[in-house]
Amino acid sequence: MVLDPTPEKVNVRRMMLYSIIFILSIYAGWRIQKFWVLLGINLLAGYGISLTLDSLFIPYPYAYVVSFVINGIVSLYAVRYFAKKYNEKIIGQL
Repeated sequence: MVLDPTPEKVNVRRMMLYSIIFILSIYAGWRIQKFWVLLGINLLAGYGISLTLDSLFIPYPYAYVVSFVINGIVSLYAVRYFAKKYNEKIIGQL
C-alpha cells in the first residue's frame, strides 16, 4: 500500500516512548504496522477498565487515574512486543 512505512528496523525504546504520548502513539502503531491492534488494546484497556473500576470499586476521579496508569503499562508492553516482532520480521527479509 502507498502509506506503508519503509521496511527498516525500528528503535524499540523510541517506539515505547512514543506509545506514552498520544499523537506519537499513532505514529508508533503505524511504524510497526500494528495500528489497529494497538488501538483495540488501548480502547479495551482504557475504557473497559475505567468503566469497570468506576462502577464497582473506585470513585469517579480515581478510577480514571488508575485506568490511565494501567493503560500506559499495557501500551508500553504491547508496543515493546510488537516492535521486537517487527524487527525480527525485517531482519528475516533482509
